[in-house]
Amino acid sequence: MDNTDLEVNVTGLEMIIRDDDVNITGLEQIRQVYETDMPPVSPFAVELIRLTANARELDMEHKMLGAEKHHYEFAPVAAMSAVRDFEKRHHIRLPAAYVEFLTQVGNGGAGPDYGLYSLEEVEFYNFYVHSGRTVPYASVREEEDYYTLAYQSEQTPMVLDSALTETKWNTICAELDALQYHQQEEEYLQKRRQIYNGTLKIVNSFDSSGLLLICSGDMDGEVAELSEDLTMPRYHGMRFEDWMLAYFKDVVREFSH
Repeated sequence: MDNTDLEVNVTGLEMIIRDDDVNITGLEQIRQVYETDMPPVSPFAVELIRLTANARELDMEHKMLGAEKHHYEFAPVAAMSAVRDFEKRHHIRLPAAYVEFLTQVGNGGAGPDYGLYSLEEVEFYNFYVHSGRTVPYASVREEEDYYTLAYQSEQTPMVLDSALTETKWNTICAELDALQYHQQEEEYLQKRRQIYNGTLKIVNSFDSSGLLLICSGDMDGEVAELSEDLTMPRYHGMRFEDWMLAYFKDVVREFSH
């Protein structure tokens, strides 16, 4: 569903926004979003802004892991045109709630671990994952295939979906081990890259785990965790919006005592 179809339905919200004397946690951020020319703000964006402001006030010393980096702040929002350009370049359709986050809350910033990457950082860090090459940041914009690399290939089946079983995963890993044993390096790298088809690493993780946003298949919009040592992927069982709200609810709960 396109995010332009969503409308805010919060009792009294329009009246609150017009009243300068009202002082509610996160209200200023909500006002700033409303004053832009973006589409109507989604209930998810409103609630996320409120929870983040609450977490910021409760954890002023940034004791939560990663808070010393993101400070419970979001980067300025991304333009919708930048999001659509990203999708076009990489043959991928971003989940609606993630688009809402980028365009209505912030282009990266506060979130699990050390926070969420900006769209530009998502592009940069996933370039290595999907291409298997290290590209110096200073020259990445000059790399021709940087703009044509497909993060979603219709010719490659999704691996991270509801049909993935431990048996199927062990088979994939056994095939990778065999390719590596026979020193078929290119074939090994290609098969390993196929595991990430249709996914994006969106979180600045503090360890080797990769928090991935699934952007295709029957788990479109959900969050999964895949470590670099290729242990069985862990599904969080939540869509992006629920996963983000749950994180900040946990922070508020932790520091409310």
